[in-house]
Amino acid sequence: MLKNVWAEVHKVWQNIDAINETPLSAYVHKKVKEALDSLNEMMNDFPNRLRSHNVYDEYKALLQKYRKTNGLFLELKSEAMKPRHWKQLLTKLRIKVKFNDLILSNLWQADLIKNNKIVAEILNEARGELILEEFIRSIKDCWAKYELELIRYQSKCRLIRGWDDLFTQIDEHINNIASMKMSPYYKVFEEEIVPWDEKLQKIRIVFDNWIDVQRRYVYLEGIFFGSADIKSMLSAEFNKFRGIDNEFTQLMKKVAQKPIVLDVMSIQNLQ
Repeated sequence: MLKNVWAEVHKVWQNIDAINETPLSAYVHKKVKEALDSLNEMMNDFPNRLRSHNVYDEYKALLQKYRKTNGLFLELKSEAMKPRHWKQLLTKLRIKVKFNDLILSNLWQADLIKNNKIVAEILNEARGELILEEFIRSIKDCWAKYELELIRYQSKCRLIRGWDDLFTQIDEHINNIASMKMSPYYKVFEEEIVPWDEKLQKIRIVFDNWIDVQRRYVYLEGIFFGSADIKSMLSAEFNKFRGIDNEFTQLMKKVAQKPIVLDVMSIQNLQ
């Protein structure tokens, strides 16, 4: 009878061995889950005379452990897990196989259930870093295409409008970066975040000045070019403003050609 039990268990374990040889790179959670569920049903269908032996109980418990571990595989295969996280995991689990050479048996033999604390720590780290990574990506994507809203001013040039939206976006991202710096995972991205922090602070300063300059320009332009009397009465001031008018309108024409904020910020002598 014991020989019969081993023969039936062996049929199940031949399938387990085949699954074990699956490279991690080719792992598909649903496929492995379906295979393990099928093998579990196969063992459930063993006749009672076979299920009464210890060997059945031991291998049934081992199969349940495989099924539970498969749930961890799904988490470990998430986009949050980068090569650096896998390197940490393999080192802590003492798996002496390179990530690209991993097969499922390497992880099953490492007993991820027993070492769940190690796995959980690295998964939490990976997820925390992914949040920062997505924040950084959203900032980059936003400013790579953020276009100033322009409106024609008389027949001279186009002026900036939509200041509230611009400042709201800048301040939101500056605040996001301030929050990132409080994260325990900040150090990993520090070299990437610091330049963006400096860049956004600079954009904020430039446009803080810009809105004031533009407002004053519109006010003075209406005075100096709206009255012939002013031109004659304040000839020195008029000539001075005419130079300013030329400089400002030329700048705004450059802005209109490439109104993306990062392109505008690269205009020579902008500040």
